[in-house]
Amino acid sequence: DELRGLDFYIRAIEHGSAEACNRIAHHYRTAVKLPVNKNRREIFQRVGALRGGIVARHGIGAHEYNSGNHEVGIRHWKVAAEAGCQMSLDALKKIFNADGKHPGKMFISKDYMDRVYRACHEAQEEVKSEEREKHRIDVDDKFKC
Repeated sequence: DELRGLDFYIRAIEHGSAEACNRIAHHYRTAVKLPVNKNRREIFQRVGALRGGIVARHGIGAHEYNSGNHEVGIRHWKVAAEAGCQMSLDALKKIFNADGKHPGKMFISKDYMDRVYRACHEAQEEVKSEEREKHRIDVDDKFKC
């Protein structure tokens, strides 16, 4: 039941869940269970990022970068990558290796990329376990963080 699921998301948000904020933002973006609403999507995404959600932080970075705020978008991706978000690290690498094809390279130095790369992989190593690795394949299809 979709309304019951939405009610559980709202309860999770009330208890401080960053992931629930990100899920509702996703539904507002894709119109799967909720109508498309850009303003509400941005609110839920920002709340999710403030609560520590790295997927939400990556989404804000993508939105800012695609809106022309390249420096702000790159900073959001840096924070998400340092927390272990592979999508954000990939976005930064794409800009860094693009040789001017993607705007924003002036905000990324080799030293910057080395630090972010190390921090990302350290964060990913911290959360690795055998049980997580078994379930990782299922989750990778939806989210890469």
